[in-house]
Amino acid sequence: MYIDYSKLWKLLIDKDMTKSDLMQLTGISSRVLAKLSKNETVTTDTISRICSALNCDVGDIMECASENKLSVYACYKKYGKCVGETEFVKIISVSVGEQDFTVYVSKQSANAGTYIRCAEDKAVWWEQVNSIGTLQGSPIKNILVKPTNKNGETVIVLIKGKPNVITGLDENGFVSSRSKRQNITDVYVMSETAFKLFEP
Repeated sequence: MYIDYSKLWKLLIDKDMTKSDLMQLTGISSRVLAKLSKNETVTTDTISRICSALNCDVGDIMECASENKLSVYACYKKYGKCVGETEFVKIISVSVGEQDFTVYVSKQSANAGTYIRCAEDKAVWWEQVNSIGTLQGSPIKNILVKPTNKNGETVIVLIKGKPNVITGLDENGFVSSRSKRQNITDVYVMSETAFKLFEP
């Protein structure tokens, strides 16, 4: 079980308030606010100050929630542990219920000039095309990662930012966030936005 402060953020929206307004009303620090945002433990004094400032009850700003109800993305953000890294990716390990996940996270954020290619050589390629005005430079190509799949785990290659396109999905052992794996060794490749909605 963990404490979830989602009700607090909804209450702020309902009252047309910002997090800065909350800090000003309660005197809590940005560090405490960051802890609340991550559903981390705060003191009862902090909870009391928030309830007084918003004229509400404890149950109006927080609730106990079960880890089993968290999405894969929420578990990744809350419990993911870095187990390695390369020049281009961080490798994060997380368990959700009985399922183990290995997430290869791009260190660089993708943009409109970024093309992600899932290739036959089982590698995920990062191709960056930089434009200056109407001129387009030569693309820079790198192997982002050649993901390995251990027994029974689900492997995800997570592209931070918003790539222009991800090609080669649903072939060569790579699948999109909306697809189901055909083989246990298939690797998911997706943007961070898609990962937030991902349900394996």
